[in-house]
Amino acid sequence: MTQEEFYQNIDDWITKDRSSWNHITLMAYFCHKYTKKHGVRFRLVRWKGDPGKGKESRDFSKLMKLFLPENFSALSSDERRKQKSDVVNKVYNYINWMFDYKFRRGDRSVTGTGLFLMPSMINEFERMYSSFLLKSQTDVGISNLITWARSFEPDLLKKHQIEAISDVKMIQTYISAYGLSDNTSEARLISKAKELGVI
Repeated sequence: MTQEEFYQNIDDWITKDRSSWNHITLMAYFCHKYTKKHGVRFRLVRWKGDPGKGKESRDFSKLMKLFLPENFSALSSDERRKQKSDVVNKVYNYINWMFDYKFRRGDRSVTGTGLFLMPSMINEFERMYSSFLLKSQTDVGISNLITWARSFEPDLLKKHQIEAISDVKMIQTYISAYGLSDNTSEARLISKAKELGVI
């Protein structure tokens, strides 16, 4: 495969479901983002006719291994499959973060795949990604709690605003302050919030 053929295949590869992606697809996505941002193709070094044998694909393979848990080989095949899928999504987001956030303007830019392996970049991304995942999980938890309240405690929504964790914590404080029993709708809401991991 020539680099020209590789670039002709990129759009087809990166539009497939991410569950089928691997280090080569991630490299292709990197090349897509680079071309989109700079208007020129990224020149792959030491091209050997196989996208899996170049430096860039090896860099993404190393990155995936860095993001996998240390006990990966001891996991069941289903757990390994889920972990690989999570890591592909994480690296996908890392690529987007590099192009769309970290180097979105100014004279600095993403110059190669080795940049993704720098510990300082990985650590900065990990902090932001963890915060993003926590917020996403919280948003889903609040949404599920509101859905539950609409079905099982509709009158509670007329008495209390529930839009964020702070609202749920306010209800929790309200229960303590007024010594409400466990059979109140407020107490049942707090119990459900704990079950859903909202608080």
